[in-house]
Amino acid sequence: MRNTVETLLLVCLGLFASLSFAQPTAPHNLANLFEMAKQRDASYRAAAAQLRADLETENQAFSALLPNVNFGARIEKQENTYDAFGMSVEASRNPGTYSLVLNQALFRPQAWESYKQSQLLGEIAKLAFQQAEQNLILRLSRAYFEVLTAQDELASLQDQKAAITEQLAFAKANFDVGSATVTDQQEAQARFDLVLAQELAAQNQLAVRQLQLETITGSPVMALAGLPASTKLNMPDQGNADTWAELARNNNLQAQQARLAQLVAKRESRKAQYGHLPTLDLTAQVVETEQQIFDGNTGQPFDLGVDSTTIGLVMNVPIFSGGGTQSKVRQQAALLEKSMSDTELANRNATQAAKAAFLGVQTSLAQVKALETAVASSELALKSNKTAYDVGIRINVDVLNAQQQFNATERELSKAKYASLINMLELQATTGQLDESALKEVNTLLVQ
Repeated sequence: MRNTVETLLLVCLGLFASLSFAQPTAPHNLANLFEMAKQRDASYRAAAAQLRADLETENQAFSALLPNVNFGARIEKQENTYDAFGMSVEASRNPGTYSLVLNQALFRPQAWESYKQSQLLGEIAKLAFQQAEQNLILRLSRAYFEVLTAQDELASLQDQKAAITEQLAFAKANFDVGSATVTDQQEAQARFDLVLAQELAAQNQLAVRQLQLETITGSPVMALAGLPASTKLNMPDQGNADTWAELARNNNLQAQQARLAQLVAKRESRKAQYGHLPTLDLTAQVVETEQQIFDGNTGQPFDLGVDSTTIGLVMNVPIFSGGGTQSKVRQQAALLEKSMSDTELANRNATQAAKAAFLGVQTSLAQVKALETAVASSELALKSNKTAYDVGIRINVDVLNAQQQFNATERELSKAKYASLINMLELQATTGQLDESALKEVNTLLVQ
């Protein structure tokens, strides 16, 4: 009896487990995939590690302004023989020297400029990491919508195949009763064979797109939240291309990095000029030394400890360095001029990118509106052709053409919507506004 009960319990547990695992998992969306990507995307993790490394530059530069303390020790093994007054004395000892040395920079303008540079480099590193985050959002969004595009392509072809299959059945039935020619049946069969080949290609394309998304997220992603067909997209709040261009000039991440790099170049130029100035350091040291002296009266060696403390100022005045300092000044002046040109180029590129992205948003949204009208017209034309076919006014080819046109227009509409969303994200990226909150706004449009 007991074995029977245990067996029943095991069966019940197995059934419960199978039911639990059989439940479909919730589709992924952009928000939770972004969290996965931040943990697993190799490029983003490399950028995070680079940021941590770059931020240590400030600590290293600041350390040059702080005291430098070193401890030194020297221990020896000595075998000495002392000869004096006809006597010879051998002595073995282990003398030692111990020192504690402190150096404090009092006037080192180059070290101070290096510290100020390190602060600017830290800000550049933060902007670079922010740009890496923007790149991750864009890469993830493109891969995400490419998967949705491939899914829509496959679903559309499958709907088209189902409609062609139905139309093929009608053509065969009408041919059997003599109300249609064999041409209708052959045309429907040819369309069916073509859409079957297209379906296989679409399945392969979907698998490739899913692998590309997996590369970013670090794990297979099968089910995705989709964009409803009823979704309405609107233009961003800012008015025109010039407004976005001005935002990009001020806030574009690459432009900001270029401006900070120009400030770094200015300080590097000052460092080169400071090569003509003297440096002043405070130095202090404590030295303890053990010495051995031979006593001429007793004829015996004895140990003598010497402790010394020294405090001083050390000044170095550069007089002539073979022209190297002047060469560095000229070199840094040229590099400063280059950084100014780089800044202007970055500003122009940001302005151009913002205008191009704004025009891309405008164009894609206009395409969406035009394709929404085209879908409605194609759907009406399909219904009209089916009705006309039923009453014998239209032939089978007309229905197949209308069906193909309707499915193709639907696919183009979904692609235009995805392109509009990507263009909006790219527009935000050009103005430095693309972040996780912007991604979540797009994510609210998706449904499970």
